[in-house]
Amino acid sequence: METVAVASQINTSSLGSPVGLLKRVSGYLSTLGFSIFSLFLLYLGWLNREQAVWIAEDGWGYWFGIVGGSLMLLLILYPMRKRLHFMSKWQTVKFWFRTHMVFGVLGPVLIMMHSSFHLGSLNGRIALFSMLAVAISGLFGRYFYTRIHYGLYGKKATFASLRTDSQVLNKKIGPLFNLHPKAKKLISDYESKVLQAPRGMIASAVHWVSMRILAARLYRSVIRSLNKKLLAAAHLKGWDKAKVRRKQIRLRDMLVAHRKVLRQILELHFYERMFAIWHLLHMPLFIMMVVTGLVHVYAVHAY
Repeated sequence: METVAVASQINTSSLGSPVGLLKRVSGYLSTLGFSIFSLFLLYLGWLNREQAVWIAEDGWGYWFGIVGGSLMLLLILYPMRKRLHFMSKWQTVKFWFRTHMVFGVLGPVLIMMHSSFHLGSLNGRIALFSMLAVAISGLFGRYFYTRIHYGLYGKKATFASLRTDSQVLNKKIGPLFNLHPKAKKLISDYESKVLQAPRGMIASAVHWVSMRILAARLYRSVIRSLNKKLLAAAHLKGWDKAKVRRKQIRLRDMLVAHRKVLRQILELHFYERMFAIWHLLHMPLFIMMVVTGLVHVYAVHAY
């Protein structure tokens, strides 16, 4: 009867917020639309590679380069907004981050249209490859950023906040673990291993991979065993199939959420190190791009 009493404490799963769902869908659609638009512009530039509707030295081709280069220069506004006090009231950091990403894509696209995928002179090649290096570096930075923040525009994650999330979930799952004490120990041992992540970047990466593999087996096994306990409780209590299904979904959702929080804790240290190293490399690449771009513009107009 203890099994029945504990199992009856499980609440039914709640649906996600419609507003949150609408925001996610609109975000995906805007990203998809912007990606299609950028690819379309690149396609036009590729067509011009053979047809030469515009040229880099004059007309549309010239202005593609000017606007694209200007957008790449304006990328500096985002780090300036974060660090300079007099810019602190110039829109939100979120606004400038979003603008930074848009400019970081449109700038290279317009410059590729300007060049029509031709390498051109030596200084033009150096400027082009510098710009591509910055763009590729930016994609890596965007990925690292999302791994240490709550989404692309969310606040920065911390070990303390993630640990609190884990403790809250442990408390919610607690009554379930009373059904199966062995499952509680398995999850507890896994959580201890996650929290004891090594400091080194390589060791942290190896630890992350091994823990991910372990989690895939562990949580699948725990969910399966706890479902069996639920079915036994349902048989004794006389629950109908719909009620059993709701409780099984609730069980799965909580354990999946717990696994996700532990994965975030596991990854946070590693990606913070990667993001710090990326910062050290990205700024020199940006400076090199600006210098080579200015040299290219000067050479084009002077000779």
